[in-house]
Amino acid sequence: MILLQIADFRFGIQSDRESALRQLMAANYTPFFRTETDGEELLFLLDADASLELPADEPLRTFDYALTDSPARLRIYGNRYLLTITHGPSRRTFSLEGVREVDGRFRFASDLTRRGIAPPRHILDHLLVFALSLAVLEQGFLLIHSSTVVCAGKAVLFLGESGTGKSTHSRLWLENLPDTSLLNDDGPALRVQADGSVTVYGTPWSGKTPCYRDVSYPLGAFVRICRAPYNRLSPRLSAIQALGATLPSCLPTLQQEDTLLDRVCANLSAVLRVAPVFRMECLPDADAARVCREGLRPVLD
Repeated sequence: MILLQIADFRFGIQSDRESALRQLMAANYTPFFRTETDGEELLFLLDADASLELPADEPLRTFDYALTDSPARLRIYGNRYLLTITHGPSRRTFSLEGVREVDGRFRFASDLTRRGIAPPRHILDHLLVFALSLAVLEQGFLLIHSSTVVCAGKAVLFLGESGTGKSTHSRLWLENLPDTSLLNDDGPALRVQADGSVTVYGTPWSGKTPCYRDVSYPLGAFVRICRAPYNRLSPRLSAIQALGATLPSCLPTLQQEDTLLDRVCANLSAVLRVAPVFRMECLPDADAARVCREGLRPVLD
């Protein structure tokens, strides 16, 4: 069994091809591998050798989207979710099925090892992102598409559409501001703790930047990056503005069903009670990092 721990949640992957699968995952999952359960009950155990078929009945909802060069489709059948991703070059389809049991827990199965080729890493990552997010959505967990730095011991998440400069802005902080490090460049995890505080965790999912850190920090702030011919940090956004600025960065597959979307919004609302959201209109220059950092001084220092 491959045992993983991400955001303090432990889960496993079971496969007759464990060695090959572990080798495929080594590049970005090694910091998150565990060797013992420490007596804890696993969140779930994913069967990676399953043979999956489409249900005979029509799905209640179908959501099609693109994942790099691989078209993806999520089918929702009440308490059952089927996510399929077709690898563009090979035309092989990899699938993951999640079934909500009567106790609210999820059972997962995937055909990752039955396609005749090793699953491309971005497809394996995406299927595991969906499984973990679905399994712990009721426990205050969210993955936020962002580039995230740590400054003064707190995590700052830069949000925005692809190509708006999230990673560039993080790089500018790293190059021009002391006491700054990169936590994750694509998909950090947030978890609302029992006392209402929010922790940001590194994950194996960091986009094109290899930054796979099994560390965590308190949440400091969100900053939505917007291109502009000047550098200016807005005042703190209102509650409704903050929700509008952050919800698009949450996992789209969890926003295709009302019950899931309600839970995403509830988790996000709990997060936004802790951390402010700002809008940074900026150029891709060093001054942008300094202006943003100065504006966040009351939050971070």
